[in-house]
Amino acid sequence: MLEDLPYKKYILHNANNQPLSPEILASYANFTILEHPKINAIKLRYLYSFFYTFYLLITLNPKLIVVHWASRLYQNIPLSLWGRRVIVHTMGGDIDTKQDYTGKKKFFTNRLLKTARLISVKSSFLQEMLQGHNSKLKDKIIILSWGVEERFYQSITEDSKKVLQQKLFGRSFDFVFFSIRAFKPFYRQREIVESFVKYFGGQSNVALLLSNFHQDLGYFKEVSTSFTPNVFAHSIPHSQMHEYLFAIDGVISYSISDGISQSLMEALCAKKWIIANRLPNHSMLLKHKENAYLLEDIKEMKEAFTYVQNHSLNFHYFSMLDRSLQKKHYLSTLKEYFNVA
Repeated sequence: MLEDLPYKKYILHNANNQPLSPEILASYANFTILEHPKINAIKLRYLYSFFYTFYLLITLNPKLIVVHWASRLYQNIPLSLWGRRVIVHTMGGDIDTKQDYTGKKKFFTNRLLKTARLISVKSSFLQEMLQGHNSKLKDKIIILSWGVEERFYQSITEDSKKVLQQKLFGRSFDFVFFSIRAFKPFYRQREIVESFVKYFGGQSNVALLLSNFHQDLGYFKEVSTSFTPNVFAHSIPHSQMHEYLFAIDGVISYSISDGISQSLMEALCAKKWIIANRLPNHSMLLKHKENAYLLEDIKEMKEAFTYVQNHSLNFHYFSMLDRSLQKKHYLSTLKEYFNVA
């Protein structure tokens, strides 16, 4: 979104001890990357981030400060002092009370949101959620979905799908379901696995793919005891996510709550059925028995499995999926509020 702006641009990577991959570094060719040193002690790492951020703000004196995710603890203190130059991009996780909007994170998140000049959310539902926390934020909230990269918009033949399955899984299947969210209790992977094994555990022609993204190791170890040979987990770099989506037939998400998941947006663009619980935010994108099967209860999973296996997808175009349109909206917003163009 920012790569074409004619300024010197810096990216300060999260203080999470996770190094950026060569692929990500290559994609940031027009930016100067600033990374935190590896510090294992969490409090010490956060304190370093606080002082390093302060130092950068003073020395660089940026015209625009883009904060992606608002729940940054101590780092939000110096960022809030430059609030008139800040646009904060929030996701469901950092403003949802069922996720990270609690305790210390809530305190520091509120500090930044109150001082920021502009706040973006991905949907009207998240806008209402944020206004419910603080009505004074109303006039500085904009809706920006980011859209989906072009690599996810592709038509693929059945033969090409089988070739991809051979490449990624070592064999082909009649039908592959993909539980696409992080392997954590919040996304109820145990319930998804148990439902799949109950109905398809003995069928080698139907498979369940799981993502190792942000894996809770203890939880994964517990759940993996119920795996059958047609249930398997892969570590999937986002640079390959489009290949995995083209190789599968249906995506599953059953999180406790949600914003608008980028992974579900990408699955829609790849023209894949989605099985998901009926959450308010899903209504913007998911249409029951048209492009998704929306569950009232996990007990309906058998009907969902059967339905998506036996029906054609009715693809809907949504402007929030259009990356070029969202970029145009974003850049015009930056020009209006920050005189950046």
